[in-house]
Amino acid sequence: MPSMTRTIPAPSNGLYDDMEDEDNRRGPEPDETDAFHQLVRHLVADGDVRAAKAGRRARRTLAEMEAVR
Repeated sequence: MPSMTRTIPAPSNGLYDDMEDEDNRRGPEPDETDAFHQLVRHLVADGDVRAAKAGRRARRTLAEMEAVR
């Protein structure tokens, strides 16, 4: 009668090591803060252009922004 037991293969890190090696070859991942700062700089520049069109030379204060609501 055949045995119902099965041997479990020993765990290996082959696939994980391959994935890690591929990730390391790609180099460092871009820092998310760089993209955020680029977005903020774009929004500030856009706001400055809009302010200039409205005849303002300085950015509005929070109090001025609340007054518009």
